[in-house]
Amino acid sequence: MRLSIIKELREKAFISQDQYNFLESVFSGKIISLYYELRIVLYLGVMLFATGCGILIYKNIGELGHLLTIIALIAITAGCFLYAFKKGNPYDDGKVTHATAYFDYIVLLGSLLFVSVLTYLQFQYSLFDETMGITTLMTAAFFFLIAYRFDHLGVLSLGITAFASFWSLSISPQKWYHGDFVDQANLEFTAVLFGSTLALLTFIIDRKNIKKHFTFTYLNFAALIYLTGALSGVFADDDVYGYYLIALFLGCGFSFWYARTTRTFLFLLYAFIFGYIGFSFMLADLIIDDVGFWFFYLLASCGAFIYFIIRSKSYFKRAE
Repeated sequence: MRLSIIKELREKAFISQDQYNFLESVFSGKIISLYYELRIVLYLGVMLFATGCGILIYKNIGELGHLLTIIALIAITAGCFLYAFKKGNPYDDGKVTHATAYFDYIVLLGSLLFVSVLTYLQFQYSLFDETMGITTLMTAAFFFLIAYRFDHLGVLSLGITAFASFWSLSISPQKWYHGDFVDQANLEFTAVLFGSTLALLTFIIDRKNIKKHFTFTYLNFAALIYLTGALSGVFADDDVYGYYLIALFLGCGFSFWYARTTRTFLFLLYAFIFGYIGFSFMLADLIIDDVGFWFFYLLASCGAFIYFIIRSKSYFKRAE
């Protein structure tokens, strides 16, 4: 909205003078919002506190004592969730806004410390050696319960990550760089199946109008796991890479469709980046020694990709 439009609204008496003064200050840059900056600082504070607890325990474990340390961690974790259940608003299928601005960060802190408690018990006492899979699954279920009860996207991400870990799936920048997309070999099919199943369940939940604002987070994980698994299959096995290539292109088609449907620019990037890598690999398998072709291909494809992204960026905006 331009200042001229605000002036026109004021001249036609659609807004009051006080409203005009406020809007004029906002659009002229005299008043700026620090909402996202403060949220980032608060999230960093929670992460640093949880990390600091781990470092403190690691550096002073002999002096603090194992029993005292685990009691302190459990007490803080329990305190976070007691506060959440006491102060949180009732569950609703829609989006829930809580009374205090720091409520979400207390829930996130409690969830992170819950992981710290389980990790400490396993590291020090090896309590879960025989039941690691069940413990991971129960942890995922706990995070999903907390995420839905308190409408928390951050804890939902923890739940999806824990559930993927139950199937031995893990994605990180280091794994991407080294080509180790999964923790163990031959899990490409598991990743493809997990991603497609998660996407299907997400659409079912979305159609039932249950936490529709969770859909983006679910599909983001589903797309990344599915596309990464399919791309890993393309690189891993020459005998079946054609099947994984088809699966990859289908996933890219879905991402492009979802990007067009919801105007989500991130899914457009997924579709083109994974599709570009897969298509280039297919060409490399067919055309190996033609240096001139590859020079013009890389030059033309990179230019076309940048041009399309720039032209499409104004359209592909996530609908809030």
